[in-house]
Amino acid sequence: MSDSQPEEKMSDEQNKDNNILNHAVEGGAVGAASNAMHYAVQVGGRRTNIVNVFDKTVKSSRGNPKWFARVDAPHGNVPYHHINVNKAITGVKDPHIQISGASAHAAGAAGQVLNVVNKVAPVAMAASVAYDAYQIVGEIQKDRENHSSRNTIEKVVSTAAATGAGFAGCGVGAAIGTAIFPGVGTLIGGLIGGIFGGVGGGVGGQVASEVVLETINYDIDDCWCQKCGKYFQHRRYQEGPTQQFCHSCR
Repeated sequence: MSDSQPEEKMSDEQNKDNNILNHAVEGGAVGAASNAMHYAVQVGGRRTNIVNVFDKTVKSSRGNPKWFARVDAPHGNVPYHHINVNKAITGVKDPHIQISGASAHAAGAAGQVLNVVNKVAPVAMAASVAYDAYQIVGEIQKDRENHSSRNTIEKVVSTAAATGAGFAGCGVGAAIGTAIFPGVGTLIGGLIGGIFGGVGGGVGGQVASEVVLETINYDIDDCWCQKCGKYFQHRRYQEGPTQQFCHSCR
């Protein structure tokens, strides 16, 4: 008994870590896909452009996405590195936000990475969905063997919660990123928000479903131990459909 407890504890901790990582990947894929649907990134352009972010939801008369924010090198009447923001999208006069040269070049490097992330986002999202489907099928198979449905319910709830919270977190993160560094910060904030939203939603959905199912003793049977003669709770969804002995007598 004492030898099995550390192994069970380690297994539970590993499962918890794996679930958190899985939800982080789900949220990150959601954040990347949301960014790719909403924004396009261009590094360079005109001589003074360092990085440009275009809003795909706002089109020009020619049907092209309008630029939302860009980082520029010093030019003309603006003798410092700065962020330009498009009044046609924000409704606010371009503030020409002053930044350091180091920040401007860091934004350019980040823009290159974000451009790659945007391009791979559809594949990452498809892979995340496929992996979730694979895991759900695995839980369905486990439940069939155990004559239960609890594992499937918990997995579907946590996956749906992670996805929904990932989208919500992406929106919040993008808003915060825009307030800090319009354009590049918008996309970075969306990614980070998606990751944290995915973890929070997935873990929260898992905990909530467990609480509800525990309260109603879902797939938990009251059994009679054939060795010691005491009643015990048999968790069918974990231990299979048949169990004749309590935990102390196994």
